[in-house]
Amino acid sequence: MSYENIKNDRMRFEISQTKLAEYSGFSKAQISSFELGKSIPTEEQLVHLREVLDDLIKKVESRELNLKGHRVVRQEKLKIKSQPIVKSGTDYKKKTEFLVYNSEYASILSELMKKANCSKEVSIKGIGLFSGCGGLDLGFEAAGVNIVGHVEIWDAANKIYAENFPNSQLLGTDIIDITSEDIKRWKAELGTIDIIIGGPPCQGFSLAGKRNPEDIRNELYQHYVRLVGELNPKVFVFENVAKMTSMKNKNGTLFLDDILKSFSKVGYTLKHKIVNAYEYGVPQSRERVILVGIRNDLHKEFEFLPGKFSLDERESPSPLGIKKVRTFRYATEDLESLENGESSLNDPLHFAIVHPQHVIDWLIDVPEGRSAHENKDPNRRPPSGFNTTYKRILMDEPCSTISTNFSMISGCRNVHPFNTRSLTIREATRAQSFPDEFVFCGKWGDVRKAIGNAVPPLLAYEIANEIIEQIFKE
Repeated sequence: MSYENIKNDRMRFEISQTKLAEYSGFSKAQISSFELGKSIPTEEQLVHLREVLDDLIKKVESRELNLKGHRVVRQEKLKIKSQPIVKSGTDYKKKTEFLVYNSEYASILSELMKKANCSKEVSIKGIGLFSGCGGLDLGFEAAGVNIVGHVEIWDAANKIYAENFPNSQLLGTDIIDITSEDIKRWKAELGTIDIIIGGPPCQGFSLAGKRNPEDIRNELYQHYVRLVGELNPKVFVFENVAKMTSMKNKNGTLFLDDILKSFSKVGYTLKHKIVNAYEYGVPQSRERVILVGIRNDLHKEFEFLPGKFSLDERESPSPLGIKKVRTFRYATEDLESLENGESSLNDPLHFAIVHPQHVIDWLIDVPEGRSAHENKDPNRRPPSGFNTTYKRILMDEPCSTISTNFSMISGCRNVHPFNTRSLTIREATRAQSFPDEFVFCGKWGDVRKAIGNAVPPLLAYEIANEIIEQIFKE
């Protein structure tokens, strides 16, 4: 008996190395080593592997496993009421009444969606600027703000937004083109606007970009200021990447100082703070700067309260009410385990794209939290890049920042802790704290971009709750 026959049968029935390892008791690294010829199994090991594989093949044939070799999700773990996916060319739309996962975290996110659907009954009216697909808006609606209108230039994001906020009016696309006449019309149609929320494009400030002080996107905040000045809301919320606070303009002064002065001139007192999403219950490390402006005549001052979650290894909950952070495991533990190229049987957003075999070989034995650049064998290291690329995230920590390229296995910390692949769209939505009921439509590339650019709804919800409690309640 040779291992080659076992390998051929495994591949013919599309049973992954991970599944064979799981059922046989061997590590995935051992299975990979056998298949690459780096080590030779004993006769006893061969017999055991043959028996295990034969049993798996029987399960495949009896449809207890799907044709790609991953376990059918137990019905008591994943309860689904779903409709078929509508597929038109490369355009996909999730047609799902509900995807109700049996996990505490998914239930928390589901409650956000339910609360947002009740926001039409409240009196606080808001407008979203640079709204994207609606992460910030969802959080504020869940907290009790009725978002009656929004402005967004990207058509793909507007289509996603329309699916989830059907009662919000698209007031304009390019904020630069919005005139005073437009704003007068808004006032007549929508009435008094109490709060404006939004985050201008951050690429000009982000480390992921070129941090070019002459990037025209860095000046879009001026139009945000203009609309705030003309609409005169009680409160506005301005969100951006944390690095904005250290970015200088072409004159050598801090952009943040310019922004604060501009809002001050139109009658607002500002408070700002750099926050990390994990402090607010999001299972992701994502630093952002939040600016909250209060109209001067209200004679109120906003105070940022500390987040309720900490990286400290203390018992949870602590006597002070501080909880341990939510982790990637907490957010995704109920999702099916997928390997390279595999897809969920039930969730259209949970699928692993196919990566080149040489990349899989680089990463197959890399432990969580480590990079393929750290492999001892130089022949199994990527030829270029940094130790943050081709790197697995940690299962029991908040995951790294979900960027627009989270599906690129070569990106920064985009590799699953155990499975050898990049993150799926569903894993990214969970890490970003989007409810499973939130509808994503359009081309997959646009969906990923929209998710990566979004403000985590759970972060937005917690900030919104603080604002409503301190400013809108007597």
